[in-house]
Amino acid sequence: MPFKAQQNKDFIIIDNRIKLTDDYFEKNKLKFKKITGSRFASVLNQNKYTSPAKIWAIMTNLYYEEMDETLSKVGNIIEPKIKKYVEDKTNIKYKQYNPFEIKWDLFQTDKIFGGIPDGEPLDKNGNVNYSNDLPMLEIKTTSIDSFVYRTVNGTLRMQKDSNDIPLVKQKNQKKESWYINNEIVIPDEYKLQLSLYLYLRNITKGLFAIAFLEKEDYAFPEKFDVSKRTIELVKLDLDKDNFKQIIDYGINWYNNHIKEGLSPELSQQDILWLKENNINI
Repeated sequence: MPFKAQQNKDFIIIDNRIKLTDDYFEKNKLKFKKITGSRFASVLNQNKYTSPAKIWAIMTNLYYEEMDETLSKVGNIIEPKIKKYVEDKTNIKYKQYNPFEIKWDLFQTDKIFGGIPDGEPLDKNGNVNYSNDLPMLEIKTTSIDSFVYRTVNGTLRMQKDSNDIPLVKQKNQKKESWYINNEIVIPDEYKLQLSLYLYLRNITKGLFAIAFLEKEDYAFPEKFDVSKRTIELVKLDLDKDNFKQIIDYGINWYNNHIKEGLSPELSQQDILWLKENNINI
C-alpha cells in the first residue's frame, strides 16, 4: 500500500487537514524530507498531479509514491548520453553526481531545501566552476507520443504491448504540447526546479536539455541514438531578487506544515485520493 502509516495511530483528519500524532511526529521528525527541485512545484500548488497536501504526506513519510520502473530505467540509461551530447555541443564538461555518494542531496547544509542538479560545469582541472557564466545543466526526457497509463495500487503505470513497447494514446501529442508557434516553452514546474538549484548555488545561468523519445526508446533505451532524436537546448536566466519571494514562500510552507506536522488544507482532489487509499474522511 502507498500509505505507510496508519490512520488514528500515526495521523488523524481534523478541520480538513491531516495532522500527525505527537508520537509519530517525535519518532519520525528527523527523517522528514526537504523541498527538492522536483517537489517545489507541488509545494507551490503548480503540479497538476501532486497537490501540496499530497507532497506533504510524501515528505513526512506517511505516503510513498513509486516511480514507474520504465521511466526510472530510461532516465538512468539515456540521460548520460544526453549529457555527452550537450558537452559536445557546448564544449563544456559537466559533473554528474552519484546520488548514493552524496546521500541524495548536494545541499546538505541547507535545512529546508535540497536535491541534485543534473550537471555542474567543470574547469580543465575537473573542478566545479561557474566562472564566465557557465550554466548549470538540467536534463529532461519526454515522449513524442502520449502513452496509455493505468493506475495500479495508486500509482500510474505505463501500459505496453507484448514487445514491451508503450501503447500510444495519441501520436505526437506530447511533443506538440511543448511548443507554441513553433517555439519550445519550458513548463513552469521544470523552471522552478532548475531555478531552485541555481538559487542554492548563488548563480543565475541555467541550461535545459530536452530530449524527445520515440516509443521504442522506452523498450530499448540502450539503443538510444542522440543523432536520430530531437534534443532542444534552452537557456534559463534567474532573477534572484524575484525568486527570493518564492523561496520565502517555501520556507514559510515548510515551517508551517512540515515542522508543525500539519498538512495544507485538503482539496477535493485530495479527498478523492485519500478515499482511494481507504482513508476515512
